[in-house]
Amino acid sequence: MNLAIFGGSFDPPHKGHVGIIEKALATLKLDLLIVLVAYQNPLKAHYRVHAQKRLAWMKDICKSYNNVLCSDYEILQNKPTTTKESMEYFKDLYKPSAMYFILGQDNFLQVPQWSCFETLRENLCFIVFERIVNNSFNTTHKSQFACEQFAQQHKLKMKYLDFSYPYASSLIVQNLEYYQDEIPENIRYDVIESYKTLHVN
Repeated sequence: MNLAIFGGSFDPPHKGHVGIIEKALATLKLDLLIVLVAYQNPLKAHYRVHAQKRLAWMKDICKSYNNVLCSDYEILQNKPTTTKESMEYFKDLYKPSAMYFILGQDNFLQVPQWSCFETLRENLCFIVFERIVNNSFNTTHKSQFACEQFAQQHKLKMKYLDFSYPYASSLIVQNLEYYQDEIPENIRYDVIESYKTLHVN
């Protein structure tokens, strides 16, 4: 069994998340892709919308994909959860022959600093997609080369996902009306109304 985990806050979900899921399904031979909604990202101080609401949005987005599961595992822990903890949970549950972890280039370059790095390196192949750097994109070729060099240096298994998206959730939420087309249509109204009540600036 080939299993991939795509974790995140999804605060809010946007078309970039959908694009990553579809690209991974199209290019990786996956039996199951787990969308893992964070209770709270260990690298972020807080979330804007409650985790159960973010999970419901992702379930609505992913309901048409047969081999995608939106998981509440981290939410049920009721605390920030490390990648190692989540990885071991799904490894014990599904016993995959190959296990992938999908993440942006910026986070991939921080992996050696993560808790239990050696265990992650031993068990995971990292699927890396391009992320915004200083409000602009590196060329895909340069980004891929940098990741390949980094993976070689740290003895990481890595595949580069040829996908990029120009907007981060934090940018979208600052001006939801302007960026509303970046929110999937089937959850757009609920997302906009939910963030309006927070008076996000």
